Amino acid sequence: VSIRSIGNIVFEIFDTSEIIKPSTVNTASCAVYDLDVIKNYEPGYLVFTTPGAPEAKPDEIDLATWRQDHWTVDLDFSNAPGPRDAEDPTSPRLWPVETKYTVQVSVCAPINANAGLGPAVTVKAHLEGYPRVANSVTLSTNVEHVYGLQFDEEIKTDYMVNPGDSWEILTTVINTGNGPDNYDLRLSSVSDSSGIAVLWDVDIPRGTLEELQRGAGQPVPITINVPKQVPAGDYTVVIQALSEEVYMNEDLNKVTRLRNEITFHITVNEFYDMQISMDESVDNDVKTSAPGRIVEFIVNITNAGNVPDTPSLHNHTMIKSDSGGEEFDPIPGMNTLSEWYVDWKMVKYVGSDLIIETECTEMKSTAEEFPEDECVWLEDINEWRLPTMDPYTTHTMIATVHISTGAKLDTRDIGLKVTSMAGNMEDNGDHDDSPEWSGELLDSNELIVTLRLRAPNLVISEVSVSSTSNEVDNTIPVRVVLQNTGNVHATNIEVILCEFDEATEEVLDDIRDGGCPEDSVVTRQTIGALLAPDASEDAQEIELYLLYPVSAGSYDVVVVVDPMNNIVEVSERDNIRVVDEPLSSESPFLDVAGEIVSNWALPFGVLVLTFSLFGVLYLVGRGRRAEVNKRLAEQSSLISVLDDEV
Repeated sequence: VSIRSIGNIVFEIFDTSEIIKPSTVNTASCAVYDLDVIKNYEPGYLVFTTPGAPEAKPDEIDLATWRQDHWTVDLDFSNAPGPRDAEDPTSPRLWPVETKYTVQVSVCAPINANAGLGPAVTVKAHLEGYPRVANSVTLSTNVEHVYGLQFDEEIKTDYMVNPGDSWEILTTVINTGNGPDNYDLRLSSVSDSSGIAVLWDVDIPRGTLEELQRGAGQPVPITINVPKQVPAGDYTVVIQALSEEVYMNEDLNKVTRLRNEITFHITVNEFYDMQISMDESVDNDVKTSAPGRIVEFIVNITNAGNVPDTPSLHNHTMIKSDSGGEEFDPIPGMNTLSEWYVDWKMVKYVGSDLIIETECTEMKSTAEEFPEDECVWLEDINEWRLPTMDPYTTHTMIATVHISTGAKLDTRDIGLKVTSMAGNMEDNGDHDDSPEWSGELLDSNELIVTLRLRAPNLVISEVSVSSTSNEVDNTIPVRVVLQNTGNVHATNIEVILCEFDEATEEVLDDIRDGGCPEDSVVTRQTIGALLAPDASEDAQEIELYLLYPVSAGSYDVVVVVDPMNNIVEVSERDNIRVVDEPLSSESPFLDVAGEIVSNWALPFGVLVLTFSLFGVLYLVGRGRRAEVNKRLAEQSSLISVLDDEV
């Protein structure tokens, strides 16, 4: 029997390719192909098969489990002739001639289907007993690329922080899609409790992000830097995960790259932080001075906290430590520098040029009200206090150190400290204020200023004379040994000799207070410089001779160094010394008497000479008058004779 194979079985199908999504746990995702089958020439039994199709589900495994990772293919003959054996759906089916019947082919993707082309499914129909009389069609089913990203659910999202804090959050991003994803992370927003956007520095290392394969994850360190100036309150930081391509977001009901986001809830604490600092362009913390001087340090007092604060100012000094060295006393006070003291002034700026220094007002701590813009000195508790400062504001202050006149020539450290009204770190107040000053415990509340005390100390160590008398108007050499026991040289040192009838203690006190009276100074000499002693010496000294001019009588002679107190010294008490014995002329009594006589003889002689001169003038005048009268008489006689002749 001859059977024509060409055109015997005809397949008609609109599209052999479909795109589907992966199945879900509750719903299978299938591509349904309508395959129209026509039998020509004569009726016959057709056998339908799917050669090379995915493995069939074993009976012992339920369909939901099988669909996790396996494709399934199903042929639906509900609109086609039934099987010859009703109990065997795969048995041949009698197909009438030239009648079109539709066979539905369902190709279902597994739940874990990867994006891309699924297995090729071939549907074949052949005439029973004649395998060559057949037709087939290959169906290509593509799985849509589903994008999905997820953050590690165990990551901590609630934090309590202080202004200026910075910390790293290690979060893991997982690709929950069905294909590779060159994903991205970005900062979506930072907002306060009112929803108002604020500017924070959140660092996401986007340059290190890698393409994630399906099911893979990447740890990403996200750094959140809280601004140094931020009010207390609740803040929200939102980080978004974006897929490589846009895709439908069911939650947002729109096509977008946004796949997921993580929200960090950050609470910024009330934060107390008082700071003291010095602007190096305005002042420096190391200064050279001398005993008795006043030294000023210009500092800035800043409320770096995020709440108003009323700070207090203190000064600290060094004490002996348990190890035998020195350390700052945690208790305010001057300790061994009891004759030193520190006071404070406020600096106010009016415009860009005018600076006003305001003294602190003296008050008691029990006062009901305090000035709003002035510092106060609370004398009953020995405390300096500033007005209430708003967050992130600064006052410029002047710390004035009054050095004792008897201060030792040494290098001294003074500790300046500002404290918060909330207490220190032990009181849950100022976050970095600790009582100690050493090493890492030196806080922003503390500033150490250094005073290098440098001054000469002029000492008249010896005064001697080889002779205590000489003739009047001659001189007596006075030998003076002058020492510098200080730690810096002295220049332009003036040394004078003063004479007094008697150098009593009262006279010496007057010299110390105001120097020698000008009429008592008999000799001056200036020394260019006198160096300070080196480490191997106690003093540098110089020997000089001053010539005392001898006058009639006997006098106490005083040697005075720096009579005008132009040189700042450690002590001025060694600048005066009296010559051991009075200096006199050879015969003091006779010389004084002669001086008295000479003092009176000169005026008397001048008087006698004056009267003699008047006598000479009288005689000369009298002679000249007589001569004039004689000439007038002669002229009168001549005139008479001439008249007679006429």
